[in-house]
Amino acid sequence: MDTQTTKQFFQFLGIHSFLIGLFPFFVPVFLWQQGLDLSQVSFFIAVTGIGFVVSLWIWDRIHKQIGFRHIIATSFVIEIILLASVFMVEYTPFLLLFGLLNGAYNCFFWITQRALFFETISPENSGRKFGNFQIFVVVVLKAGIFCGGFMLDKTGYLSVFLVSVMIASGAIAFFMLHKAPPTLPRSLVDDPPLSMASLIRFRDRFGSKTAFIIDGLFLFLESYFWVISLFLLTHESFWKLGLLVILLTVLFSGLFLFIKNSIDTMRPQTIYRIAVAAYAGSWLLRSLVDEMLPLAGLFILLVLITFGTSFFRLAFNKRFFDLAKQTSAHQYLFLKSYYSQFFIALFFSVIGVALHYTAQADQLLSLIYLPAAGLAMLYLLYRPAGESTPPS
Repeated sequence: MDTQTTKQFFQFLGIHSFLIGLFPFFVPVFLWQQGLDLSQVSFFIAVTGIGFVVSLWIWDRIHKQIGFRHIIATSFVIEIILLASVFMVEYTPFLLLFGLLNGAYNCFFWITQRALFFETISPENSGRKFGNFQIFVVVVLKAGIFCGGFMLDKTGYLSVFLVSVMIASGAIAFFMLHKAPPTLPRSLVDDPPLSMASLIRFRDRFGSKTAFIIDGLFLFLESYFWVISLFLLTHESFWKLGLLVILLTVLFSGLFLFIKNSIDTMRPQTIYRIAVAAYAGSWLLRSLVDEMLPLAGLFILLVLITFGTSFFRLAFNKRFFDLAKQTSAHQYLFLKSYYSQFFIALFFSVIGVALHYTAQADQLLSLIYLPAAGLAMLYLLYRPAGESTPPS
C-alpha cells in the first residue's frame, strides 16, 4: 500500500474510532438505561448480526461498481442514519430498526477497514502492525469515549448527535472531494463475490470455522454484556464508565507495548496458547467481579481482565491475518464475518429466549461468564498453517 493510501486509511480509521467512542460504544448501556433487560439486549444483538450479514452480501457486490471512496462515504452516512434512529426510541419498531442499522454500520466500518489494513501486513510484521493499529484505535476511541460519556451525562444525547453528525458530514466531504481518493485494495480487484455455495462448503485444516463461529459470541459478550457489568459498577454513569475504561487502558499499556513489539519474533503457537489461557482466565475473573470487593482488589481484577482480553485479541488477530495472507486473502475475511455474524444471530436468539423465561435474569449476568471461560478453550482448535491436520 502506498503512503498516500496508508495515510487515508488512518484518517478513515481515526474518524470512525472517535465517532464510535462518542456513542456506539455506549449503545449497550444506553439500551439498558432505557429499561431493556438482558433478554431484549440479546435479541437486539441477534438483529445486529442479521443486519451485518445482509449488509456484507451487499458490500461484496457493490464495492467494485461504486468505487471505494463511495463505500467509505456510505459508512459515514449509515452512522448518521443510525444516530438519527435513536430519536425513535419510544416507538415499537425502534429495536428492530436500530439493530439492523447497527449491523449495517458495523459491516461498512469493519469490512472496509479490514480490507485496507490487510494490504499493509505480512506474516513477519502482522503482530506488530496490528498492535500499532490497536494502539492508534485505543487512543482515538478513548478520546471519543471521554467526550461521549461527558456529553451523555451532562448535556444529553442531542449534543452527541449534533457533534457526531458534524464530524461524519465533514468526513464525507473530505473523502469525496479529496484529490487522491482511496482506491480499491489490489487484492480485492480480481476477487469475485463470495457465493452461497462457497460459504456453505467452506472448510479448512486450520480450525477456522470453529474459531469464526465462536468469535462473534465472545465479541458481543465483551462489548455488550461486559460493558453493562462495568456500567453497573459505576452506578450507571456514562461519564464514570468512560473514565474507568480509560484508566484500565492506561494501567496495562506498558506491558501491552512490550508484547506488541515482541510477538512476531516469539514462537507463535506457544504465545497463542498462553493468550487463550489468559482469555479463558479473564472470563473466570469476570464472574468474580463485585462492587462489594475492596477497591484495590477490584481494580486488580479489572486490570487483569483487560490485559487478558487485549493480549488474546492481539494473538488471535495475528493468526487470523497470517492465515488470510496464506489462504484466500479477502475471501477469508468475508468468510470470518459471515460465520461470526450468522452465529451471533443464532446464539443470541437462543440466549434471549432462555433469559426471557429465567426469573431475575438480570441478576445472573456474572454467572454467564463461567461457561464462557470453558467455551473460550475452543480457540485452541484454531491452528497455524504449520500445524494443520488433514480434514477428516
